Parts: sequence; C-alpha cells; structure tokens
Amino acid sequence: MIDEGEFILLTGPTGCGKTTLMRLFNGLIPHFHGGKMKGRVVVGERDTRKVKPRELALEVGMVFQDAEDQLVSTTVEKEVAFGLENSGLPRSTISKRVEEMLAGLGLSRLRRSFIPELSGGETQKVVLASVMALHPKILVLDEPTSQLDPLSAEDLLTVVRRIHEETGTTVVMSEHRLERCYHYATRVLYMEEGRILFDGRPEEVARWCGERDKAFIPPVSRVFLKAGWEEIPLTVNQARILLQRHACMNGDPRKDRDGSSLPQPQEEVARAKGLWYVYPSGTEALKSLDMFLGKGEHKTLMGENGAGKSTLLRCVLGLLQPSRGKVSLFGEAPRPERLPQLAPRLGYCPQNPASYFTRSSVREELIHTMQLRGQGGRGAVEAVDEQLRRLGLDGMADRHPRDLSTGEREKVVVAATTLPPIPDLVIMDEPTRGLDYESKQLIMDYLRDCKEGGSTLLVATHDVEFASGLSDRVAIMGDGGMITDGPAAEVMSDSLFFSPQVNRLLGDYRQGVIREEEAVAILREVRPR
Repeated sequence: MIDEGEFILLTGPTGCGKTTLMRLFNGLIPHFHGGKMKGRVVVGERDTRKVKPRELALEVGMVFQDAEDQLVSTTVEKEVAFGLENSGLPRSTISKRVEEMLAGLGLSRLRRSFIPELSGGETQKVVLASVMALHPKILVLDEPTSQLDPLSAEDLLTVVRRIHEETGTTVVMSEHRLERCYHYATRVLYMEEGRILFDGRPEEVARWCGERDKAFIPPVSRVFLKAGWEEIPLTVNQARILLQRHACMNGDPRKDRDGSSLPQPQEEVARAKGLWYVYPSGTEALKSLDMFLGKGEHKTLMGENGAGKSTLLRCVLGLLQPSRGKVSLFGEAPRPERLPQLAPRLGYCPQNPASYFTRSSVREELIHTMQLRGQGGRGAVEAVDEQLRRLGLDGMADRHPRDLSTGEREKVVVAATTLPPIPDLVIMDEPTRGLDYESKQLIMDYLRDCKEGGSTLLVATHDVEFASGLSDRVAIMGDGGMITDGPAAEVMSDSLFFSPQVNRLLGDYRQGVIREEEAVAILREVRPR
C-alpha cells in the first residue's frame, strides 16, 4: 500500500519486475500490455482493471524507461503542450505550464528544436516536462535520470523533490544510480523475481541490503560496509560528519598518490582533427573538435546532454560524414561503404538498444552477429553460448529481445558487440542504461579482459561511477568541443559534478581516489577500533 504524499524508491536487480509494477499504476497493465493478471490495483478509489488508461492520465503521470516511445510531436514546445491541449485546458494555462516546465528543466533554449535531433538525455528531459506539466497527483518515474548528465540529473531530482514536498504529489520512482536519490525516499522497496522482499526506511533497507550483497545501496554506503564500519551513511555529507566525529581525517591531507599523467599511446586507432558537424536544421553539434584515441586505451567521453558525444561516436564510425575537418579510423577516412569490411574489427553499442534487434530470440541475435562477421557453424553457436553464460544471459537465450527489460536488452547488445574474436575497437554509447550495480561490475570485468586481449574502448556515458571504475582516460566535452582530456584520476578528481562519490568524500585526504576499492582501503586504515 502506498499512502498519499509518499516518495517511494523501487530498487532491485535488472529484470526483477520494477517496470511491470509501475505499469500497473496507470492501467497500461492489463489494458495495453499482454499477459495474465491476478489481484487488483486501486488508484484512489478506482480499480485500474475497470478504468481505461486515458481516464487515469491526469491522475497518474508516467515517464517510461524508453522515453523515446512517448514522443508524438516534432518540436520541444509542441511536445510539452500536447498533453495539456488534449486535456482541454485553457490556452493561458497551457502557455504558463509549458513555460514553467521549459524553465524548470533547462529546456528553454531548445523550445523550437527538432526532436529527432536531440540527444538521448535531452529527449528524456522533454518527456519529463510533458508529464510533469499535467500536474498529476501520482508521478511514476521509470529510471528518469538514466540518460542525464550529472548536473541535469541533480536539477531534475531537485524539481521532483520540490514537487513532492511543496504540493504533496506522490512519487514512485525506480532507479539504479542510487547515489542520486536514495536519501530522498520516504520508503525503499527492494524487489527480486517479481516480489517485494523488503520494505522500509532508506537506512533500514541499506542495512538489510548490506548484510546480503551490498549491491543495491549508494556507493558511499557500500564502501563503509566493505571497510567494516558499524554506522552506514547514505550521503557524502553524512559520511563526512561521521569521519569528523571520529576524528579520522585530522591533520594535513595526504597527497601521496602518484598524480603524474599516464603516457599517451602512440599507435593511432582513431583521430579527429578540426571536426565540425552541422545537422540539417543548422544545429552545430561539433565545433573544431580534436581527439586522439590510441591502441589499448579505455577512453570515456563525458559532458552535459547535447555536448556532442553521440555525434562524435557516429562520425568516428562513418555513420555521419563531417561538415568540415577530418576523421581517421584505422588510418583511413571512415565511410559507410567501409563498414562491412571493418565489421570484424569494430563493435558498436548504440544508445537505444531496441534499434539493434532484428531476430526473434537472444541466441539468434548473437548468432546473426557472428554470421555478419563471417563466422558460422557449430563454432559460432558455442561462442554465443559461452558469451551468454559469461554475461549472465543464458537463462534468457530463447526469449525475444523486445520482451526483455531495458537493462537486459542493454546486456544483450553488449554481449553481441564484444563477441569473439574481440574487436580491435569497441564503441559504446550509454552502455549502462537500465543496468544494476552487479550487471555493471560484470560488464566492467569483461571489458577489462577485452583490454588484456588488445582491444581499444571508446565510451560515451553519464554514469560517473561506471566511468571511474573502467577508464584509463576521461575526456569532457562541452558546446561541441573537447574541454579536457587526461588520465581518469586527474580529470575526475578536479571536478564537482563529474566525479564519483568516493572522490567527493576522500579527495581532500588522498589525491586521485576515484575507485571504490581505493576508498575501502583508506576507510579500513582510519576505522575506529
């Protein structure tokens, strides 16, 4: 039961049923999605089995995990106004609410932008604005920050929290990046295999999860648990207060980690020089950008939504042709006609995994990828089965990819992208969308093995914790250009927003701390005895 005015956070492994549960609140189940349903769901005093979703739309506003599926208009302003117009609200009310949402979510500069040319994060913010403009009594958010840059995610959650606190709106949200929102919740529900296993206050659930596998709690909580502390903070501020109370960080900060720059590889895999890309609408996505990617590097691109990260990846692959400047891939200019010959050497994980699938089962999808690389027969089948097992997908090999959760689909694309023989270059656009902590760790371990095999990796992501655990180098983009490019420990240590929780906690004490294992070692040193 959810009481009016609560802030409920749903957490649990990828594919545990969070999205399915959320679809019950607005009647999408059973009226739209197939399957069998037992029991009932009551919103207010209305049984959702007897009320159509359109009748619940003003009461229950939902943002889908795949925000692209909710778009119906051509421009941002029209999209935000669409639901209000369908509700028959006065023009003055519509204009006021549209302006309010555009300003509140930082979309004013995009009001007349063509929606297909927006980045994934910008698209997600547009959908959020269109739902929140309806002022629903219940706001259902399915991973609302999965494609947002760190600052946009903080802004969004601040708006959601204000709406919750100042209007009494009930919020039900699922999220895997728990460092952003765990402390906002009044209750946390932990799910596994379609069941709610624990329901309690955030600190209660953190303690319960900590006694099990430590996966479904914020990173700052996890490192304290792993270091053997009795008290478990939920935020960086709580952790700082805890350390100060125990006088653990007194004295001069210790800057004893080697902060010297890593040598940049000399053998070139890809390069951009003076790169410009202008979309047909006139939007300048890339502006005189330079980038070097050396053999064996694991480089992560970060930056705000719309900075040009996805456009850069597509230019490197040859899917987009530069307006000006040069791009080289394996020593030649990338062109669409080269891609078939380069298929065995390239792996590409697109931002929207649903755009990848052409076959009716997960196993067939991976076998098809092997065939495109010129491999078939029993050897290909054995390689596919081993890949499925390694990435924890063997239990869904015969399922249709489109029946999987977003996180499960993302794992399937990663599995297909990195099938053996390991590609020389793997390019990934937001590869952790919808993934829980354990799935991300599994993928990180596998990508490290790929590096040992000589593979080069170029990733665009907003997942700061993933980037810090994986990257050799981090490049931050802004306004279509490259702002900085350097060793991960240097770039992510000198940042307020593009840094992991453990760095914000311990960066003043130990230079260059960006990985959880480093933080655990420090906290063990200073733990009260």
